[in-house]
Amino acid sequence: MKMLVSVRDAGEALLAAEAGADFIDLKEPANGALGALALPDVAHIVSVLRGRQPGLRISATVGDLSLQQADEILRRVERVAACGVDYVKVGLWPEPSEPGLASTLVDALAACAARIVPVFVADQGIDLALVEHALASGAFPALMVDTADKRRGSLLQRVPLATLAAFVATVRARGAMAGLAGSLRAEDSDALRGLAPDFAGFRGAVTRGGRADALDPRLVRLLRRRLAAGAGAPLAAAA
Repeated sequence: MKMLVSVRDAGEALLAAEAGADFIDLKEPANGALGALALPDVAHIVSVLRGRQPGLRISATVGDLSLQQADEILRRVERVAACGVDYVKVGLWPEPSEPGLASTLVDALAACAARIVPVFVADQGIDLALVEHALASGAFPALMVDTADKRRGSLLQRVPLATLAAFVATVRARGAMAGLAGSLRAEDSDALRGLAPDFAGFRGAVTRGGRADALDPRLVRLLRRRLAAGAGAPLAAAA
């Protein structure tokens, strides 16, 4: 299982990379669950990482936009992709009153030239039919699950493990990568290993306080070791 770490600037990106992150995800936690960084900041971080960590994969978000803002989402996808990231993350926010909007947006995203990772916001559960619809296009290299309200605890506390396992199995069976995120904690490591997603995403678990606080590379190293070692892995100070 790979580890994705969300960062807000070039300094955090380098610290996370040097501490063992496999993917670097560019976002501004103070702006929401998938809060977007300014485009010049995205471009700067990409430039720094390409110079220092050329093999590292980089993603960036387009921001917390509703399904009704499809035109703006598509514009932002194009602009974020132009900054040189490997993947552009787009949140799919539930719209119970207009269920067809999500499928329509997925179809539009599938037609984009950018490599897009749809992120299924799972505060009210996961729409596995929509997941299947996204996979049917064969256009997406990865699909993720995340949560919007970070105050309500870990994804693993809020979505049944059986549902998460079904998501991972469905995505991997179609040859795409499956990712899990949403206030994940170091204590979730053993359960994550059991679910076996291709990658798990972290922010609050590797900061010195809340998710909007500074990243702590020591916590990144500790989490990397725990994810790799599994049950019973010691949380002694990392070298």
